[in-house]
Amino acid sequence: MNPLVSILMPTYNHERFIKQAIESALSQKCDYSYELLINDDCSTDNTLKIAKEYEERYPDKIKVFTHEKNQGLLKSYKYLLQQAQGKYIAVLESDDVWSNENKLQIQISFLEEHDDYGLVCSDYYTIDENGVKQSDVIKDFDKNQNDEWYDALMGFASIGALTIIFRKSEYDKYCNIDDFINLKFQTFDRGVWLSIAKHCKCHYFHEQLAAYRVISSSISNSGNFEKAYSFAKSVMDIHEYVISKYGLGKISRKEFDQKKIIWYVNLCITHRNFGEFKKLSRQLHVTNIKYFAMKYFTRLWWLQYTLRNPQPKHLSN
Repeated sequence: MNPLVSILMPTYNHERFIKQAIESALSQKCDYSYELLINDDCSTDNTLKIAKEYEERYPDKIKVFTHEKNQGLLKSYKYLLQQAQGKYIAVLESDDVWSNENKLQIQISFLEEHDDYGLVCSDYYTIDENGVKQSDVIKDFDKNQNDEWYDALMGFASIGALTIIFRKSEYDKYCNIDDFINLKFQTFDRGVWLSIAKHCKCHYFHEQLAAYRVISSSISNSGNFEKAYSFAKSVMDIHEYVISKYGLGKISRKEFDQKKIIWYVNLCITHRNFGEFKKLSRQLHVTNIKYFAMKYFTRLWWLQYTLRNPQPKHLSN
């Protein structure tokens, strides 16, 4: 009998973290059957060894795959999805943790009872490389959305990949991972949730079900401005790709382009890159006093902001 849920865990050089990630999956108190699929992308440390040890201990739940050559994140996800037998797909990358032992039970019960919903997710919190809690990530973008999220997500609202579960049938209908790979997207989840949200209702659980580990070397949290900017550009490329397939929704092109500039501007602020900030702030449409000050009193706004707001520790030199 096939498992109801397939948990996808791509991994590469995460020997420090993968044990905790696996344990958090195995600790789930769940009435539903599940499989944990781990794809090691040619790690050069003990990641594969640790994963194999768990596979030997839990052969009914864990399957470990490896390859002769490094594939990259998107190809790893493609391979795992090809192996997945579950009706539902959950994502748990090997440096993250499911902090609530009832996560699967809560989310799958909802999906089993609501056939018109294609994706669920939740609040979470962040931890550092040592597992120490840093901050809560609590969202309210779904308020007044009637569980139809496409417009909010297209406007760059975001959800935690480690919290999502989606129906594989909806993924198969609306997502093309070969396109993701060919277009060199740097992340898997955003294209998936945008595409599914366009066609299905989505539900947000306002409780913390997982912990996202902030690692300075990861592409989405890099302290290197060029890497962070490259990741942001990939996010924009994903949005443009989805727009080409499914449209902008209710957001106008002018609003979307403004939100893109704001994303880049905020990246410059976070990384303290005044040169790029100065160029980008000139492209803002003035819709409030803040954007007026950014655009026309750029240096003064920058000075007062940076004096009042210290740079995040993992991004500072």
